[in-house]
Amino acid sequence: MNYTKSIAIVIILAGIGIIITAVTSSMLQLQIAGALAGVGFICLGLLQLKRDQDRKQNKQRFEQIIAKLEQIQQELQKEEQTKGSGVVIADVIASGLKYYSEYMTKPKKEEKKE
Repeated sequence: MNYTKSIAIVIILAGIGIIITAVTSSMLQLQIAGALAGVGFICLGLLQLKRDQDRKQNKQRFEQIIAKLEQIQQELQKEEQTKGSGVVIADVIASGLKYYSEYMTKPKKEEKKE
C-alpha cells in the first residue's frame, strides 16, 4: 500500500500545529524555535508530496518504455521470422543451381579431352 501521501499530510498538519503552539507561547525564544520547527515540518511534508508525484511519473514513464520495448521486440521477431525463411530458400536454390551448373559443364570438358 502507498501511504506516502497520507504521511506527508500528517507531517504538514504537525508543522501547522507546532506553529500554532509556538505563537501562543509567551517566550519569544520559544516562539522563534517553534515557528522554525513548524516551517521545517511543513517543508518536509511538501517534499514528501513532491517525491510521491515524481515516483508516479517515473512509474508511468517506465511502463511506457517497457511497452515500447515489447512492441519493438515483437516487430524484430516478426522480421527475423520472415528474413530467415527467405535466406534458407535462397541458399537451397543457389546450391541447386551450383550443382546443376557443375553437372552440365562436366561432360563437355570430358568430351573435348577425348
